Amino acid sequence: MGTDNRFILEQAELLYDVRLVHEITTGNSGSLVFEVNKGENAYILRASEYSIDNKKHTAFELKWMEYLSDNLSEIVRPQKSLRNSLFEVINAGDKAYILCLFEKAPGKTVDIDNPEEFNEELFFHLGELMGEMHRLAVGYEDIIISPEFEWTGSVNAWRYENVIDDERVRLCLKKYYDEINRLPKRKDNYGIIHGDIHTDNFFVHSGKIKLFDFDACQFNWYAADIASAIFFMVLKGAGPLRHRSEEERTEFAEGCLISYLRGYSEANTISEYWIRKIDLFMKYQMGDEYLYAQNYWPDELAHLRAEYLDWFKERITKDLPFVSVNYDKVLKSIPAI
Repeated sequence: MGTDNRFILEQAELLYDVRLVHEITTGNSGSLVFEVNKGENAYILRASEYSIDNKKHTAFELKWMEYLSDNLSEIVRPQKSLRNSLFEVINAGDKAYILCLFEKAPGKTVDIDNPEEFNEELFFHLGELMGEMHRLAVGYEDIIISPEFEWTGSVNAWRYENVIDDERVRLCLKKYYDEINRLPKRKDNYGIIHGDIHTDNFFVHSGKIKLFDFDACQFNWYAADIASAIFFMVLKGAGPLRHRSEEERTEFAEGCLISYLRGYSEANTISEYWIRKIDLFMKYQMGDEYLYAQNYWPDELAHLRAEYLDWFKERITKDLPFVSVNYDKVLKSIPAI
């Protein structure tokens, strides 16, 4: 264990009265993550490198999570330090870190290859949870929109710190960006979203979802949150590396979206206008997936990168949807619309 890690854990023991169980190295977090315990209770400790922007966003994120967890049992709750703070800043040599503690979610990651776990019932409950979150966002008292927390701000700095190599891809994505940026913003369609709901960011225990990893939360359109979740579910179930036919991909995506929106409609409302914008948001998200694969895929996946990037490049440059969905069919399948 490195010197910084040891110091972080020593400080965490002093600030939170927790002790190391093990480091968590799976997932795509840019932070150091540890499972720790206090007595018989398990928690997750996150240590992220300090910056002014990161500190501001952490305060925004944790206050939002605290509000959600006060109202929804499906949200992991942030834990306060012994000094009654939602986060702590520590100095470790020439670096500073922001420490946060969360309850550990019960359960496990869903098995995407097991239809008993990865199915339309799951999509329904994810949609229902997102509908509840968006409903609560509309009534959130601290919903002052800060530019740095908007979808175009520093919360998504990784998009601007890296450049997509292919110029044609960049130009096509700029067109999607401009189209999205012209969409109307009102309190009922634009607010705080999770922004990163995929199968690595929630556990399921006895049929109950527990959602975590809110470090991408931002101000964005609620339809973008739905689109992002559907994008990731389709990517897992019928993405390019699954080598399914277009017909199979469409069937999977339509079943997923219909179930998701049926669940969403149990808790909230969404208009036909915004359901039809899901396609645009998923087109734009293809750029994020392209950029991530180009710059961040681990070495063990390098042999698949060219195939993966070519698949996305073709769809982006030919203005093809991420997945073909019959939105008329979807709308007819949702009684509340």
